[in-house]
This record gives sequence, structure tokens and C-alpha cells, in this order.
Amino acid sequence: MPIFYFISLRKFIFSICLFFYCLSTLSQKIQPYQKLQKALEDLEKDSILNNGYVGFCLKNISTRQVVFEKNSKKTMLIASCMKLFSTATALEILGKDYTFKTQLAYTGKIESGVLQGDLYIIGGGDPTLGSPDFPNKPNANQVFETWANNLKRLGIKEIQGKIIGNGSYFDQNAISKGWIWEDMGNYYGSAVYGLNIHDNEYKLLLKPSTTLGEEVKILGTEPVLPFLNFKGSIKTAAKGTGDNAYIDGYVMHNDRFLSGTIPQKDSFFIKGALPNPAYTTAYLLSQYLNKKSIKIAQEPSFSYDSVPNEAINILEIKSPTLAEIVREINLFSINLYAEGIFKQIGKSKNTEKEAGKIIQDYWKGKGMDISGLEIGDGSGLSMKNGVSAYHLAELLSLMSKSSSYDVFNQSLPIAGISGTMTNWLKSTTLQGNLRAKTGSMKGVIAIAGYFTNAQGEKMSFSIIANRYQGTYSQMRKKFEKVFLAMQMP
Repeated sequence: MPIFYFISLRKFIFSICLFFYCLSTLSQKIQPYQKLQKALEDLEKDSILNNGYVGFCLKNISTRQVVFEKNSKKTMLIASCMKLFSTATALEILGKDYTFKTQLAYTGKIESGVLQGDLYIIGGGDPTLGSPDFPNKPNANQVFETWANNLKRLGIKEIQGKIIGNGSYFDQNAISKGWIWEDMGNYYGSAVYGLNIHDNEYKLLLKPSTTLGEEVKILGTEPVLPFLNFKGSIKTAAKGTGDNAYIDGYVMHNDRFLSGTIPQKDSFFIKGALPNPAYTTAYLLSQYLNKKSIKIAQEPSFSYDSVPNEAINILEIKSPTLAEIVREINLFSINLYAEGIFKQIGKSKNTEKEAGKIIQDYWKGKGMDISGLEIGDGSGLSMKNGVSAYHLAELLSLMSKSSSYDVFNQSLPIAGISGTMTNWLKSTTLQGNLRAKTGSMKGVIAIAGYFTNAQGEKMSFSIIANRYQGTYSQMRKKFEKVFLAMQMP
């Protein structure tokens, strides 16, 4: 038998072995995407999405390539994932060290312990003033104490004029485009104004009845706000039924409309949005000063007109840094703070009402395809928002190259550990590895963030479901299957 026959046979066997080796390697490479495709197909076929739809996008940050997508260019509602655009853009435009400022000032003159003029609280748009969320900053009572101490330092024992809360820094029409009536009076729908205090919220103290179906008794508010008028009623429901009560009411109006139920308990409270924080700040300061024996001749007031040029500054209070505020926004999904930085983005370009367009233009300039991107507000409450899975994954990918990335990334909740991701992906390979912002409202759930795959590659991802029928917990479990499938082997 010729020797070339054996050589050809060896080459043939080698070729066969090489073919099956390459096939095996290719199979290993595409297997994760097959698993991911199946997980997404299973999700789409699930009865929970009979009337709904899902969008998904997975990007390799190093290559900036989309490695897998499903309806990734479909514009959808994303709820609180809108905060990713607000916080990322604020860090880029304003800088991580940016602070809001609130001033205490007066007009007139001080003689013999009497201020012959008005005392002004001049807001600078700070959404965190007096908030209990920042331990290194004063809460509301501590803010009032600081102001009172500075008046005493000037020898002021009496104010012949008024205490005026000035909110002219932002527009008096505080509601963002596309907000709905049902959100506005509730604490999570607190609008941001030029002057804000204590997260622009209050507690309504209630006492349920011992009889099911009967009205609950209103015990008052905390802080005491006698100018609020509560109408309607809240009924008593069985123990364990949870908080199903609502406070409705428009901005700048003191009428509040109550509805819904609360469970039988010794006591209960729900939280509402302050309709006029500028006035509330002036009112609460006047009450505090009276207790400290500083007399005020006239009733507190508010203004959205410019502060008189002759006003003399007494004290300036700075907010936490933007980096600290961004952390609270993304970790705990605080709408008020997101709206504050959203408006400041517009204010920085002298066009407060065009913050959405400024954000669009900024990311378009960075290379994002903004077709279909619609931005109505900074928090995600607006029904005018429209964002695709691609937009979110691309935003995250672009931010990974930014000098603001570390601050931005560290603000995101960690799966199974912190913030709104505490209950996600526990005891899985993604616990502690995946960072993401969550978003949810009725019929809407969205998650977007970063993780490192088994090959050590940093990935950005986003998934959105709209018009699903079921509970948040049910959707969380279904999304988790997708997340586990998107890892490399």
C-alpha cells in the first residue's frame, strides 16, 4: 500500500478531529445565547405577558457591541429607570461636587433687637433641605435651630415684617410633563420647587375603627399643618390588608382628598405631598421662632417673585454633594431628588422646562441613537416618557467610559445586598456581582445595570416589560431566570 495513502488517511482523521473540536468550541460559545434566547422566549409566551411585551438588550462594554437583543429598539415606559438618565446626565453636566444652596436673608434694618423689615428664606432648588436621609446634614428642626441661632447672633428678638418663603428659583408650576392626578398628592409624587423642606412630605396620623368598614379618625398631621383641608374618607379594613389609602390634591392648593382603606391597628399613618413647600417652610420657621421667644408681627407668607436686591444675606446652607444625592436617588429610588437634579440640568442651561431635550442632546453628542427617546421628567412618573432597552444599555455603556463612572456605578443597588435590589438574585452566582437600577409602576417593570460575566467581561444590560398582568414578585422571579441565562459559561 503506497505511503501517501497512510499520510492522506492521517490528514483525514486529523481533519475530522479538528472539525469536531471546532464544532464543540462553537457550541460552547453559542450555548449561553441559546439559553438566553429560550429564557426570553419562555417569558414572552408566559401568560403574565398575554397582553404585554418585553424588550431586552445586552452589550459588551469593552467592544460596545450588542451581543444579544430582543425588541431592543421598542420605546416603552421604564418607570424609575428614568433616574439613570437624570443621575448620569447630572454627574456629566453639573459634576459630582455640585451643591444646591439655600439662603436666609433680610430686608430693612435691625435696631434695638427689632428687625424692621422681612425675613426671607431664599430657595436654591435644594430637594434635600431638612431631609432625614443625610446624617451629616441638618434635619428640618436642626435647620430651623440654625436659622434661629443666627438671628439671635444678630440680636434679633422681634420681626416687624413677615417671614417669606421664596421659591422663585424654579417655576411655580412644579408638575413635570405627563404626571397623573393619582400621584400628585401622595408622598412619592411630591413635586420639587425652588424652596423645599423635609422631602416635601408630611404624615397623616390616623386611628382605625374597631368596626370594619367604618371611617378612620384623623388625629392630625406631623408636623402640625392646620392649613391643610382633608376631605373624603378612609375606611377600616381587616388586619393584614396593608396600606391601600390615598391622598389626592393638586399643587398650590390646600384641599386634600382621602380615599381607600387601612388595616385595623392601634394607630396608623400615611404620607402625603406638601402642596406649597415655600409657604410651609415659612410657617414652620415662624412657629419655631415663637417657641424661641422671637416675636413675629405678621403672618408667614410665600413668594415666587424675585427677591429684593437690597436683601442682606445672613446665612447659606449647602446641600450634600451631587455624588451623595445621586447615591440616594439610585439606591432608594427617591423621586423628589431625581426631579430636583432634572430641573437643575435645565437651569444650568437657562431653560428649566427643556431639561429633557438637554439630556437627549447630550447623549446624542456622545454617539447614542436617540430615535424614539422621549423624556418627560426626571423620576419616571411621567406617562410621556418613552425609552428603549437599547437606550438604557447604551447609556450604561457610555457611562462606563466617563470620569463620573465610579460615582455612578457605586450608586447602583447590588443584587441580593442593597437598596431596591436587596431581594433580587439571592444565593445565585449574580448576588454581589450585578448592580442595577429597578423601576416599577402598575403594569411596568424595568431593570438596567452592569455585571461581570464568567469570562471577566463587563456587560451592560436592560430588560423592560410593559402591560404585564401579575405581581411584582412574580415578574421578579421570571426576570431572574433571564438574568441567570445571560451569564457566560
